[in-house]
Amino acid sequence: MDLEILKHAKDYIEKMANGINPLTGEKVPDSDLINNIRISRCLFYVNGVLSDVLLKNGRSRKTKKLPFTLDLELLGKFAYTGEDLSISKIVQRINVLKSDDVKNLKATDVCDWLISIGLLEEVLINGSKRNLPTETGKSMGMYTEHRIGNFGEYDIVLYKREMQEFIIDNFQGLMEFLKGCKDEK
Repeated sequence: MDLEILKHAKDYIEKMANGINPLTGEKVPDSDLINNIRISRCLFYVNGVLSDVLLKNGRSRKTKKLPFTLDLELLGKFAYTGEDLSISKIVQRINVLKSDDVKNLKATDVCDWLISIGLLEEVLINGSKRNLPTETGKSMGMYTEHRIGNFGEYDIVLYKREMQEFIIDNFQGLMEFLKGCKDEK
C-alpha cells in the first residue's frame, strides 16, 4: 500500500466533503452533487476511515495544530456569493483561507462572538438551546427559515450578504474574542 497516494486521496476526499474542488481549491456551488447531504456525509465517513488507516500505518501521525489564526489580508479572498448562507457555510469558506497547520475556526466560536455582541441570543425551545437572531441581528441581515430535510423539520439561521460582510469586516473583533476566551481557560 502506497501511503503517500493514500494521504493524497484523503486530502482530496476531505476537500470534497467540505464542498471544495480539490483541483482548484475553489468552493463548489451549493447545487453541486458533493454538497448533497448524503454525499457529504459519505465523504466525511470515508475521510475518517482513511485517517484511521494512515494512523494505524504510523506514517500520518497527526501533528499538533496551532490555535486558529488567520492573516486578515487573506479575508479579501472570502468567497461571497449572491446567496444567504448558514454560519457553518460561512465558517467553511473562512477555513479554506487558513493554513493547514492551524486548527479550524468553529461555527460555535462565531456564534458565541455574535451572542457576546448582541446579534444572536441563546433561547430554550422544547428543552433544546438554540441561537436565534436578536432584533438588532435581524436588522443587520440575519433571519430564520423553516426547512424540511431528510431527518425532519428544523429552523436554520441564515446570513444575508450584508451580515457576511459584517463578520468579515469585524473579524479582528472575533479574533480578540477568541483570544480572550482562550486566556480565560
